[in-house]
Amino acid sequence: MTKRVDGIRAVTYDCWGTLLTDRDYEGAMRARISALRSFVDLSEEEARALLEEAWARHDEAWKQVETFGPGRMAAYCLERRGISDDDAIGELTRRFEEASLETGVEAVDGAAETLGALAHAGIRLGLVCDTGFTPGRVVRRLLEDVGLAPYLETMCFSDECGVPKPGNEIFAKALADLGARPPEALHVGDLRRTDVAGAHDIGMHAARFRGVHDDRSDAPEAHIILDRHDQILDVLGLRS
Repeated sequence: MTKRVDGIRAVTYDCWGTLLTDRDYEGAMRARISALRSFVDLSEEEARALLEEAWARHDEAWKQVETFGPGRMAAYCLERRGISDDDAIGELTRRFEEASLETGVEAVDGAAETLGALAHAGIRLGLVCDTGFTPGRVVRRLLEDVGLAPYLETMCFSDECGVPKPGNEIFAKALADLGARPPEALHVGDLRRTDVAGAHDIGMHAARFRGVHDDRSDAPEAHIILDRHDQILDVLGLRS
């Protein structure tokens, strides 16, 4: 389901499941479990269960358009086991945050080529990214590693903005940085509740990318569906 959209000056992208995928998601989680076990005497199964409890708190906050990042997850895990030492919490936070650096990420097929074509056509590009275990400072490094960072004029992260999608604030910051009004901008992401609904709420166009993950939830649908990144060139009338 696609349509032609004219007058677009800026395109913003979601990150995970749109531009990036973990090379080894389970490996990154094992690294976090190992980090937690270095501070508390737990079996691997017990540590995994505790980490899942912390992630559930993050997920609840995310659905309430609030943040509960790696620092709060680390504090939750340690405090549940009677540890409130700031240095320990800080070190566990760092290890939670940097686990994806150990296992690496990959750019989604066609992402680099499409970003390059959009930039060549004069479209201004930005990132609007909700963060979980991996904060903005680390995601920037990951985007550099796979060669996508140079195309993105601005990168807006929920842990830095203080509000995740679908909150207006994170989209508004990206638009301000790109010098575009909402009707002149299109957001591409994989999730209906955050990417599609958030873009529509602020007045942007939205495209749902399902090349990695096909969101079958009952949240609002986008008018534009992309199975491949390069299809946005047809949407914007840029295909040569």
